[in-house]
Amino acid sequence: MNIQITGDNFELSENTKKLVDEKIAQKLEKLLTTFAPEMKIADLRIEKDKLGDFHLHFTMNLPGKEQIFSETTHKFLEPALVDLEDQLEKQIKKYRLH
Repeated sequence: MNIQITGDNFELSENTKKLVDEKIAQKLEKLLTTFAPEMKIADLRIEKDKLGDFHLHFTMNLPGKEQIFSETTHKFLEPALVDLEDQLEKQIKKYRLH
């Protein structure tokens, strides 16, 4: 799973990249086992506002011109990633039923 991470008012550390890999990439990889590697590309924007809240925006194109998109806002990064992963899992499962 190749997730392009962009930070907006937020510096991406190795720890952040590892957290994204654990919470999002590895779980999505399990859901997308039949997809070719070049199809497993996504964008994640992590934005930190003046109040210190994290806003996450995730976009991924799926075969058949389908796109999954999810966003969430949390005070802490880890719960935001867990929430995002839950939303994405539901969307992928729904997509696979079609």
